[in-house]
Amino acid sequence: MSEFVPPQPPLLSPEKARDLARAYKALAGQLTETGRARQASLAMRDSQWWLTYAIALAQTGKDGSETAGEG
Repeated sequence: MSEFVPPQPPLLSPEKARDLARAYKALAGQLTETGRARQASLAMRDSQWWLTYAIALAQTGKDGSETAGEG
């Protein structure tokens, strides 16, 4: 039996990953204000993950475009 591996989706750009991090951080703030500490903590964790991912993409130049890292 042969294994079928579907093609991987392209990486996000660092800017899109950063925007996701900001959105999760805003969500965490809203959840904190409404007294949902557990959900706020999870949203903040997701925010930190996306920000770390954005930084890694920016540093390695792997953002799904062929011109990344040039310049």
